[in-house]
Amino acid sequence: MSNEDPDRVEAAAEELYGVPPDDFVPVRDELVAAAREAGDREAAKAIGRLRRPTQAAWLANLLARERAQQLDGLLSLASDLTDAQRTLDGAALRTLSAQRGKLVAAMAREARALAGRDGHRVAESTERDLRGILDAALADPGIADQVRSGRLHRTVSYSGFGPDALAGAEPRPAPRRPAPADEPAPADGDEAGQDEVARDEQAERRARELADRLRSLDDTVAAEPEAREREQVDRDEHDDAARRLTEAKDRVADLVAELEQARAAQRDATEAERSAAATLRDSSSRLRTAAAEVERARARVEDLSG
Repeated sequence: MSNEDPDRVEAAAEELYGVPPDDFVPVRDELVAAAREAGDREAAKAIGRLRRPTQAAWLANLLARERAQQLDGLLSLASDLTDAQRTLDGAALRTLSAQRGKLVAAMAREARALAGRDGHRVAESTERDLRGILDAALADPGIADQVRSGRLHRTVSYSGFGPDALAGAEPRPAPRRPAPADEPAPADGDEAGQDEVARDEQAERRARELADRLRSLDDTVAAEPEAREREQVDRDEHDDAARRLTEAKDRVADLVAELEQARAAQRDATEAERSAAATLRDSSSRLRTAAAEVERARARVEDLSG
């Protein structure tokens, strides 16, 4: 019977697919060793089977973890884009495909910027591979789920989606115009013609709605760099303020230490002054006694002389 701890394996996977590919194997080895040390050999085996992601897959995971809302917004268009391939005419489909391509490219650039923020350089070829992954996710719900999970480990692509799919797309027939009121419409096929017009009108509405959603997502993605720059400026200002606060705290600590030393010196000086004052009082008393003795001795001498 297996004693594998699913929580341990889940936590390990969550950690591993959040680290850069170069760090994956060392971190995995540490987690495997920790599981073995805990006596969970099954979890150690399961963790050891986790595959290191490719560079492009890691970038996709980075988007899923740090730009989940934007990524989900892009992937949510998958069904509408698939429907558009079947129902729209070539011109509308090319427009939507171009908008989709722009959004995919923007998301890929965002992933590259996130990696660069952490000091990781991303090659152009890797960014192209990431765009292929995003295109594949838009075409295949299974791949979309993998991308959303943030634990993708392979580079995937889908050749049947995008501009190449235009050749296989089903053109939309031109809508039939209703017959003028003074011309009798043919009895047979009239209902079918109205249904076809209704379908065409519905497809046009869907196309407009999809285009609006694409533009909205495009605006959201386009606003991301500005927000990131603003966040970086705010982060720099915060770091500068934190540095000044640390310096001020250090200065206060130094001053407090100096104050304690001064207070200790004051206490020592006060004690010394009190001790010296007591000694002075004793000396003064002895001096007065000695002076009195001198006066008495002088008086006795004077008495003898007289």
